[in-house]
Amino acid sequence: MDSVAKKAQRYHHGDLRPELVRIGRKMIEAEARPSFRGLARAAGVSHSAPQHHFPTWSHVLAACAADGYRELSADLERVKANYGTHPSEALYKMGDAYLAFADRSPVIFRLMFNRSALDVRTDEFASEASAAYNHLVRSIRDTDPSMTDAHFDYLINSIWALIHGMSVLQIERQICVSTDDGQTAYQFLRRGLEALLES
Repeated sequence: MDSVAKKAQRYHHGDLRPELVRIGRKMIEAEARPSFRGLARAAGVSHSAPQHHFPTWSHVLAACAADGYRELSADLERVKANYGTHPSEALYKMGDAYLAFADRSPVIFRLMFNRSALDVRTDEFASEASAAYNHLVRSIRDTDPSMTDAHFDYLINSIWALIHGMSVLQIERQICVSTDDGQTAYQFLRRGLEALLES
């Protein structure tokens, strides 16, 4: 039995799809033009095997973006587990986790929010994106359960804009620092969040 057949056998119980997503993420982060052929070669399976799981390359991109949201959600869940009894601190640490994820996986982070690249929106993508967003929603609500809906709308948009915007500036190395006091994006983010919660 050749090596391709052996690998195909190893993946016969649904293990291939997550492996393709894992490899796909690496390819997207490293290559200008990833392909099904390259994906199959890296997984050690037949050239047609990936398309049993992903009809088009857009579906691969959507799955990789969904996996990014899944990873981000896991990071946010860990913050909640550690700081759940301190709502404001939990929100600050979630901002840190969001920023750290963007810094760790900038290509996938950009893909997750790139509507032109993600021309296929799968149920998996929608579910994982919603789950990550809802961590932020619940964290903001927890800082003041009695806040009005109008104030919540202001906070969720302002806080998400701050966290996401700071993350984009960080990965593009566009953080503006006019002094030599060594302040970081994380410090700027915390100060901004503190100001918004006090507004």
